[in-house]
Parts: sequence; structure tokens; C-alpha cells
Amino acid sequence: MKKGGEQTRESTSIGFEKMLAWLMVEAIYGRAHFIITKGLKRADPIVLKTAPKFFEHTLGALADSVALHVARLFDQRSGSISIYALLSLAEKHAGAFKHGSAAEVRKFVSEAKRRVRGLENALEGVRCRRHETLAHSDPRAIVDRKRIELKGRVSFNEFENLFEETGSILNRLFLLYHGASVPLDLDGVKDYEQALDLIADAMCEQASRYEAEHKVPAPFPRPRKCPDRSD
Repeated sequence: MKKGGEQTRESTSIGFEKMLAWLMVEAIYGRAHFIITKGLKRADPIVLKTAPKFFEHTLGALADSVALHVARLFDQRSGSISIYALLSLAEKHAGAFKHGSAAEVRKFVSEAKRRVRGLENALEGVRCRRHETLAHSDPRAIVDRKRIELKGRVSFNEFENLFEETGSILNRLFLLYHGASVPLDLDGVKDYEQALDLIADAMCEQASRYEAEHKVPAPFPRPRKCPDRSD
């Protein structure tokens, strides 16, 4: 394995522009899955209990997807499409950027490499999950689950920082190359909130009907968005 983005013919043949576009798509979808995961984790548990297995498995699949997107963005294998390979290409072809001098491009690449090194602690956890439980089934994940849980733990704040730094680096390179910035936000990424609101509204209405009919508090939990009940 070659760290730092040393490239083989396979990655360099793709070209900087196509590699940048590919990685931006990875970042967009990885960040979208992260936003939904974080939103569902913080959603009203009463609402999530309407379909507990569905939401449990949805959250698990989204969390795995987030880790895999990050693992691909920061793939250390020689010849892979990754941030490391992209920065190496940018440095090698710094004179091809039309919206920044070669010196400006090289200066930014040096800064970006430093910023990426600052992400390595979180990336170790992502790679542990990828290598030992997501892409492969490592026996250690069964024999010593506590070790995997601790070594592969990545907090919401760490994922937030990973996507912020990645987006900033990719957008700066896009700006230097194309002369424009591209938002890394997927349209409608928070539309799950509407679905949760509709479920909560239906549950509130169910509780209100029960209480109007029976003149006693509903014997089932109410979502937190329901109007306060006057006793």
C-alpha cells in the first residue's frame, strides 16, 4: 500500500477534471447520508417507534454508507481515485489551472495535504470499520467486538469535520480549475423531515380523537410536537 496518494497509471490516466468530479459526487452523497443519519438519530423516538425495525435498519444502512463514502474519498491504495491521488495530480499539473498560478496551486496543495493529515485520527476509525466489518468480515470483529467498537468509533462531530474539510478542499480545487464554486448540498436532503412530521401529525390526531371520545388522556405516547394537553 502506498500512502500519500502515489499514483499508478490507472489513476493518472483518468485525468484531474474527471477525478475531481467523481470525488465531488462521493462527497455530496456521503454528506447527504450523514445529514439524514444525524437527523434520524435526533428525531422524536415516539415517531420512530411507529416502525422501529424500518428506522433501525435505515439508520444502520445509512451509517455504513457514510463510512464507505469517506473510506473511498480517502482510499490509500495505489491507483485508487482518492483525495491523495487528486492532490498529487494537482501538484504535478499545477500549470494547467486557468484560474490560479502554478505557485498558488502548489501552495494550496501543500496546505490541503496538511489539513488531510489532521483528519487521520478520525480516518483510522473509518478504515477500521471499512476493513473489518463493512467490506470484509474480519474474525477479530467477532472474537473481540469491544476492540472493534472502540477502534472504529467515529463521532458525529468528526464526520462533520471530515465532510467540511473535504468539501472545502474539493471546492477550492474546483475554483482554481474552473473559476467557480459548486455547493456540495444534495437538493431535498432533508425531505425526510416532512415524512416524520406527517407521522407525528397523524399520531397527534389519533390521540386527540381518543381523548375527545373517552374524556381521559390517551393511553399511548404522544409525539413531542403535539399541542399541550390541558388536564
